[in-house]
Amino acid sequence: MSTDFRPKSSLVPMLCVRARGLSALACAWVLAVFVLACGDGPARVLLVSPANGAFTTASTVEVTGALIDVNLEAVEDVQVNGISVGDLNGQPTFAVTIPLASTGIEQPIVVEVIGNSGTLLRDRVTVLIGDSIADGDFSQEGIALRLNDSGLQEIEPLVADLVPLDVASLVPPGTVVEDDYCYSDTWFGCIGRIDAVVSGSPSPSISDFVIDVDSMTDFVAGDVQLQDLYFKMDVVAVTGIGFTCQIEVSAATADITGDFELSPLASDVEQVDVSQLGDVNVALSGFSDSTTCDGFLGFIVEFFVGLAVSDLQNNFVKPGLEDFLNEVDESGNTPIAGSIESTLDAIEIAGPIGSALGVSLEAPFYDIYMDSEGITFDSDARILSSEPDPEAVDLDASYDVDQVFPIFGPLSPGGQPYELGISISASAFNQLLKAETESGLLLTTISEFDLGLGLAPITAGLLAAIFPQFSFLDPSEPLQFMIRPTLAPIFSGEAGPSGQLATLLISHLEFSVVPVVEPSVVLLGGLVDLSLGVDVGYEEGGLSFDVEAPDPSNVDVILVENPLYVDTATLELFLPSLIGVAVPTLGDSLGSFPLPEFLGLQLNLIDVDRVGEYISVFFDMSAAP
Repeated sequence: MSTDFRPKSSLVPMLCVRARGLSALACAWVLAVFVLACGDGPARVLLVSPANGAFTTASTVEVTGALIDVNLEAVEDVQVNGISVGDLNGQPTFAVTIPLASTGIEQPIVVEVIGNSGTLLRDRVTVLIGDSIADGDFSQEGIALRLNDSGLQEIEPLVADLVPLDVASLVPPGTVVEDDYCYSDTWFGCIGRIDAVVSGSPSPSISDFVIDVDSMTDFVAGDVQLQDLYFKMDVVAVTGIGFTCQIEVSAATADITGDFELSPLASDVEQVDVSQLGDVNVALSGFSDSTTCDGFLGFIVEFFVGLAVSDLQNNFVKPGLEDFLNEVDESGNTPIAGSIESTLDAIEIAGPIGSALGVSLEAPFYDIYMDSEGITFDSDARILSSEPDPEAVDLDASYDVDQVFPIFGPLSPGGQPYELGISISASAFNQLLKAETESGLLLTTISEFDLGLGLAPITAGLLAAIFPQFSFLDPSEPLQFMIRPTLAPIFSGEAGPSGQLATLLISHLEFSVVPVVEPSVVLLGGLVDLSLGVDVGYEEGGLSFDVEAPDPSNVDVILVENPLYVDTATLELFLPSLIGVAVPTLGDSLGSFPLPEFLGLQLNLIDVDRVGEYISVFFDMSAAP
């Protein structure tokens, strides 16, 4: 970055050629402005280390730099953050150790070369105080998804629909319940035998299958109830008098109890593994029966029917259900465990967010916690730019904020009951901001500006109304205001300055005013640091971010290129409002932050708040209309 405060050699001819009405005397004054240069190029000072955006947890940092094409005899002092580097001893390089602030995240490091007339050359880098997440690493426990028990109730029908239960296949028609039962035993042997066979007209059936999924401490109870079981048995004479009659059997309920454990799937940690703990148990209740066999079997009918019903229940229905529900498939799942697993697999966190934002997002499970009020899915997060902008900065790491993973209760922080909660850490947001910065976030060129009378093209004449120094140019000369981020914005983890949910720091944002036809010629350039409050809301399909306009007291400006000698005080009054034109683009970009697809259910916003230190949103769920 050039840090020369005088007109550059490339700029002077342009000024003299383009300026209309500029007197020879004035042009000669421009050419004769004092410089420190001793070579062919413009004099400048360059900070070599630390690199801009370097992360550190140390209390001091060694700063090295060089003076390029500078007449060392004209230098009175070189200072870094106000600390003199000492005698240069005729050398164009310097090194000095400076202390770093004990609080805050951003630490500007400014070098100033001071001559007889004051500060003439300047350069700056920004060091970030704290830990970082290297490009490609995960933000540990970056995303939390909470399903309260009330939310689990919403997915119970989906689980039930996935259990492939067919009573007729467990106790199929033709099943012999009683085989060769002797109903007429005499001194001469049995002269009458019958069979009881499950009928196919109608086939065995149930009226409903419901499942109750309740989170417990360290496991999930998945209790199933089958309602109105119905079986019909044909009683057929094998020997003796030929006849056929029927026994109809029904059970009000079959209660099936089972416990299940949830954990990340070992082979794919972005999926949930549901394991059944032990066997399920079946308890049948409310049995009743009726028969048309009275006239044929006489006095033994009550005994025979009781025997047939008991054998049907204990030897076929109960073991059939237990065998089916305890059977393990090729994936190692029992039917209920597999159905819960398939339902939870439909909860996508990474896909919709990554696709909508144009980033690569992975969200493998770190752990899954079960308590008496719900289930918390704890995911790491890795967010990378999938389509880098060639004009954007390429960053090595994002800022890591040490935050405690949230603990959820039955109510949101605002005291509202909810079914689904989603929480995101500052570190995960910072990874997202890094990826978006590499994809062109805040890379802005402004060619129009509103000075209170509506949008107008930026020209030399327009800026001359504020900065008379621009009057040296043709007033119709079209200019543009360019903003180039050199670092990613940072969620600090703190609440906003005016009580917003979060504080957003934008540091070392480069700005320049350049001619449209010659954008390489910088007429005015510098750096901006600003602190913003951010609130989070919900619009259909995703989160919306309301980024406040910067308060002038939270905007710091440093000039590094001022060849026209624009008045610094005037610039500091004007620049925050101009920067404010670009800042809303940050909110517009993050405003498309989508929420995961959740089983086709509609999300209704309940609350937006912080759970501990994480930004969180809470919803009710309902069937989509």
